[in-house]
Amino acid sequence: MAGEALIAAFDDPAVVELIVNDDGSVYVERAGGELEPLGKATAQDAAALLGDIVGPQAFGPERPFADLTARDGSRVHVLAYPLLRGPLAVTVRKKPPRRPGLQELCRGQTLTPGCAAFLAFAVEQRRNILVVGGASSGKTTLLNALAALISAKSRVLVVEDTPELTLPQPHVVYLRTRLRDGRLPDVTLRDLVVNTLRMRPDRIVIGEVRGPEAFDLLQAMNVGQEGVMATLHAGSCREALLRLETLVLMAGLDMPLKAVRGGIASAIDLVVFMGRLADGSRRVVQVSEVTGLELDAILMNDLFRTETRKSPQTLSFALRPTGSPPRFYDRLRRQGYDAPMEFFKE
Repeated sequence: MAGEALIAAFDDPAVVELIVNDDGSVYVERAGGELEPLGKATAQDAAALLGDIVGPQAFGPERPFADLTARDGSRVHVLAYPLLRGPLAVTVRKKPPRRPGLQELCRGQTLTPGCAAFLAFAVEQRRNILVVGGASSGKTTLLNALAALISAKSRVLVVEDTPELTLPQPHVVYLRTRLRDGRLPDVTLRDLVVNTLRMRPDRIVIGEVRGPEAFDLLQAMNVGQEGVMATLHAGSCREALLRLETLVLMAGLDMPLKAVRGGIASAIDLVVFMGRLADGSRRVVQVSEVTGLELDAILMNDLFRTETRKSPQTLSFALRPTGSPPRFYDRLRRQGYDAPMEFFKE
């Protein structure tokens, strides 16, 4: 397929992901579907695609990979020879024209109205929330929907590697890393997180926690920064906390593991696990509260959990409350606040 056909695939609003492998094979993913082959392309075709969506780019031994942003805000990753057998591999994650709000996600069955109402209440109460899941599970979409609920009076600082979040509040500052630019020094997520703490934030939203910035973020939460939201790659709520431990230790500080776990237990309030289910849908699978530390183990309490029901003809999934209210409700009651319980009823 010619470069024009690749550009046409990129411009197709139904395409959410476009992949050109180093052997020239082209794949696309359309909304809610699986990868489907689209034909073959040459390295010149791939270069023409890059030239059209991000401008002229040169790749080779001196610059064998890059994370770029397309003209429409899509995320573009490029690998080149000698890191590949072939000349070039391009992966484009399309930026949706607009991200759905929480109520739209409910209508699309990403989560139930009760779970959505509880998460909205948690945002209002300035809980620190991690949205976790695998690649392409819908983490960023849910994070954007939750962050959009932050009060319009708040000063919101958004920190990302690649610009993906778009919030409706009037007072939002978007910060972006600068990495792998041979002409200029790197500016990492950790650098940006440290800077946000000096910028009088009401709320901090991080596109994805993936390195030693986790330590600085936990420190901020533990000294009073409330209502922080971020995404994290993980296969479950429990696994997310284990991965967070690893990321904190990447900061290179000589901290005992128990101290790291204590910091996590006191900083994180809620973990929301997004999964891509067997039917291809992206849904909230589990919502857990971090309740504390006992001996060396972080304690968690499931608030919502997905049940799978299988019949000879169908496979169905239902997100249901466990009936157990969150621990932070006790604190609200002591402050004289009548915390709503209808979220946890069937």
